[in-house]
Amino acid sequence: MIPFLKGIFYDQSNRVTRMLLDLQNPRISKEIDLQFLQKTNQLLEELRADIELLIHSGDLDIEALANYHVIRYNTFHERLLMIELFRYLVITNYGEAEAYFKKKISRIYNEIACLQKQPIITTISNSENYYWALPTYDIIAVPGGEEKTLLNLPDLYHEMGHLIYNQSQFYLNGDTETAVARFYQDEIQRVVDEQRDSKLISFYRDKKARWLNGWIMEFTCDFIATYLVGPAYAWTNLKITTLSSGKDRVYADSPSHPSDEARMRAIFFMLRQLGYTTEVLPMEADWQSFLKTTRNPIPANYQFVFPHGLIETLGKNVYQGCESVGLRSYPEQLSKFKTPISKILNDAWLELFTNPANYKVWEEEKIKEIAGDLTGK
Repeated sequence: MIPFLKGIFYDQSNRVTRMLLDLQNPRISKEIDLQFLQKTNQLLEELRADIELLIHSGDLDIEALANYHVIRYNTFHERLLMIELFRYLVITNYGEAEAYFKKKISRIYNEIACLQKQPIITTISNSENYYWALPTYDIIAVPGGEEKTLLNLPDLYHEMGHLIYNQSQFYLNGDTETAVARFYQDEIQRVVDEQRDSKLISFYRDKKARWLNGWIMEFTCDFIATYLVGPAYAWTNLKITTLSSGKDRVYADSPSHPSDEARMRAIFFMLRQLGYTTEVLPMEADWQSFLKTTRNPIPANYQFVFPHGLIETLGKNVYQGCESVGLRSYPEQLSKFKTPISKILNDAWLELFTNPANYKVWEEEKIKEIAGDLTGK
């Protein structure tokens, strides 16, 4: 057992050393954020020092400590994986697409008046995981090739919302948590007073926990994205929902995400707050046709899972919160800039609807225009 344990710790140390050497490669892009690179090197150096300290301590020669060393190996492995997946791979895969997104995100942050540190956009995601954000590291991941498309990009604003939420949660949530707690406490009391099925109590407690531990954040990011990019976000969300509808999941929720149906209601609510009261009507009509066509099953007691009153409460709070932190809404961007990225994304959906046969050519031309504007060519 002792030779085996020594061997895997030496191997672990060697792996960290190889990663450190890779980060010294002159081919590493000069566009990568210097602080991000330096912090990654620091974390790897600290991990290697901890592994080396154990290797040279003499403790690995003590058989009685074998179980402890297995636990230490797993702890080191978790640290290594986190650095590798969310730092090392971001740096070593940083290429032309990432450099392009760096310029684009800088332009977007200027257009929306966001003063936070701009995230690193990486193309290490895959089509299955789609877009995701890791606020802890200021990273947003997108699938490869997204720099060549427009219709998915409104979802980038949702992931930006996660970074904004991470720093401005207090201003965005308002009294939403109190409203959620009050709603479910009232429903639980009704179960007791009306002698209804006691299983509903655990059902309500579970949904309350989901609201507080994940759904408020996801709804907030939808609200922020709609606030920043307008109607285009609704169409992109419907495009994504089309995939889940094939799995009968339009009304389904998970611990981390509310249902697509509830999210779409939230988006429509924010559009109305932005003043798109007329524009939202045909969108809602298309949405109702979509629900009727797909015929996804509605779970029991669904009306108590995503009551519209809670969605409206959060939506109003997020709208006020976005104003409080100084974010520039989509209508405000239109008044300040000739052609913000958000307008191009809305134009993309309009072009797709009015001239689908020509959309491919139109999109390619727009992407070239954006690239030219970003590089000054």
